[in-house]
Amino acid sequence: MQKIAISELQPNMVVARNIFSTEGVLLLSADTVLNATQIERLQQFGLPSIYIKNPFTDTIPYGDLIDTIPEVVREETRVQAVQLVNTAFQNLTILQNLDTQQFKAISDLILDDVIKNRGAMIHLTDIRAHDGYTFGHSVNVCVLATLTGVQLGYDMVNLKELALGALLHDAGKMLIPQEILLKPAPLTNDERKLMEKHSDLGFDILRKQSDIPLVSAHIAFQHHEKFDGNGYNRGLAGTNIHEYARIVAIADVYDALTSDRPYKEASLPHEAYEIMMSLANTHFDPVILQTFLNQIALYPLGSIVQLNTDDIAVVTRVIPGLQTRPTVKVLLDASGHKLKNGPEIDLTRHLTTFITKVFTLTEVLQLGANSTRQTNLQQTFEPTS
Repeated sequence: MQKIAISELQPNMVVARNIFSTEGVLLLSADTVLNATQIERLQQFGLPSIYIKNPFTDTIPYGDLIDTIPEVVREETRVQAVQLVNTAFQNLTILQNLDTQQFKAISDLILDDVIKNRGAMIHLTDIRAHDGYTFGHSVNVCVLATLTGVQLGYDMVNLKELALGALLHDAGKMLIPQEILLKPAPLTNDERKLMEKHSDLGFDILRKQSDIPLVSAHIAFQHHEKFDGNGYNRGLAGTNIHEYARIVAIADVYDALTSDRPYKEASLPHEAYEIMMSLANTHFDPVILQTFLNQIALYPLGSIVQLNTDDIAVVTRVIPGLQTRPTVKVLLDASGHKLKNGPEIDLTRHLTTFITKVFTLTEVLQLGANSTRQTNLQQTFEPTS
């Protein structure tokens, strides 16, 4: 499967994953063959992109593996979590009331899934409508932060505190004017200053809740502090920033980088990895950052890549901690000929071979068309016996 912008969808493309609204309503199920009316409906819901099945890889032996990419949390958990966060945050906006028990139940649900799937890597980007960004973002940050806490060896008490605080880290945004929160363009300086107040506002809400641990509330307060002391609200640095907040700061930025926004397309995982690594020691705790990044598939299963040999291949295996060196299966040789059963290359063993490019779905479809023409041309000029 591959992610594609809604604007590039075409009739007869096949949906690869169930598509839900922010309210948890199933819009289209996996395996739906798209028509023009359905594409228009997806545009109306404000979805920036979806996952579709990649016809270029349908015939390779790894097709089943690629279509069943393991996830850290189950689809039903994510959908339920986004739906409940949506409702709870809307109540906070309208009624100025925070249902802490609801958030505890959601964070515990996410924590249970993460613990059960602690060996899974992050392969897929969550798809969410622009107006539901904050709700999906809160859930994603909770998943990413909790997985990091598991890898750091946290006990259940610490994990519960971390998961709850991560889920609520942006609670203060519900008190920011909607025209700023949902602005489909970069913020002005004045708007950014107002937006930055969300961490103060969130902390003020959470610290007044008797059943929310104060350390969880401090995640909302400190998640925009930077490791070098140049963040806000207090300019804290290094270990003066609570470890939970240092974890959530990383998860927060990674999810923002890899999410579609009205004014920018999502970065691919390997692009986000490079950006995050460049911010080690300045924005982020370098030790926690490495733990976090070890769980991210830089080249997710099913990615179509170009090697320095000019061969085109599909990623079929990713090993935690060795994400830059996945196993790939060659689909097209350097001349552009489609291979019926190309070689499988483990890049952890073939150290002089490396990935030079990741193809978008539009590029992949063009590759498929070109390889078909190349094969037909080759067959046309092959001598007959």
